[in-house]
Amino acid sequence: DSDNLTVIDGVTNSTTTLNVGNQPRALAVNMVTNKIYLTNLSSDNVTVVDGVTHSTMTLTVGDAPCAVAVNPMTNKIYVANYYSDNVTVIDGATNSRSAVAARTNPNAVAVNLATNKIYVANWGSANVTIIDGATNSTNTVAVGNQPRAVATNPVTNKIYVANFGSN
Repeated sequence: DSDNLTVIDGVTNSTTTLNVGNQPRALAVNMVTNKIYLTNLSSDNVTVVDGVTHSTMTLTVGDAPCAVAVNPMTNKIYVANYYSDNVTVIDGATNSRSAVAARTNPNAVAVNLATNKIYVANWGSANVTIIDGATNSTNTVAVGNQPRAVATNPVTNKIYVANFGSN
């Protein structure tokens, strides 16, 4: 309920607190640009934090952004919007945004850096939307009930989906 982000210095363990939007939910770091992307579930936006200066800016995205992943190779950020049934794609260089349709209640997202494919777990439709990072075209693959998390292994090109409702 504090609506902030704590930054911990890994050397000194000192902390800095940054104000962000309502109900910060998920975050991802672009190691190349040193930008941090934090979803604010109730604000329907993303706070972008400069990793050096800790300055922030806010970008509007879809309804109830609950997950975020970064492709540092393309400088694209993918935000799963639970109630909008889409993914906001943010261009990290320009902060321009576009929406890619997902299925019902997307709630997790992962990037395969080797293939530039983005995998979005859709809680309400028991499937995963696969986004081609170059074209934003999509495919869908059926998985178990209420997929809750997704991860990729770019070395083996395997994608793992945790299905909450299927145990």
